[in-house]
Amino acid sequence: MSTNEVKDTSDSMELEVQTSNHPITNLPPKMQRFIQLYMTGQYSLSKLAMLLEVHPNTLGKWLRRKDVRDIIADMQQATQDVVNMQLKALTLKAVNKLSALTDSPIDGVALQAVKDILDRAGHKPKQEIKVDKTVRTYEEKLNDIIKETIDVTDYQVREE
Repeated sequence: MSTNEVKDTSDSMELEVQTSNHPITNLPPKMQRFIQLYMTGQYSLSKLAMLLEVHPNTLGKWLRRKDVRDIIADMQQATQDVVNMQLKALTLKAVNKLSALTDSPIDGVALQAVKDILDRAGHKPKQEIKVDKTVRTYEEKLNDIIKETIDVTDYQVREE
């Protein structure tokens, strides 16, 4: 991917950041571009270094900077917040769909929908397996074998 293509893919993110009073605007342009491309998760550090025409060690130094780490953490949190909001918005739709599936003419589909609803409501059947296992050492096992196979009464112990 050329530098021009990279520039095109992150233009919308750059406009969004530059129009706000975000701390990233206090960084040099190459560092801003690095953070934007790094946040996409599409590039390795060596590929980013090549695209930005800097040494890979420079990117390592940038990532160790507190201000850069803080900006990345803020951007990741903002992304997480957006994803959480979108998932919450889909919750009602998912519940309605699951409710509709309980009326399915296909018994297997309706049964699975009912099970899912009950599981999520906390009425999940217990799935316990009780294991009663006694752990014995090799010495104990050998003593048992000796007791079973050797009759000690047939032997006499002589002291010399």
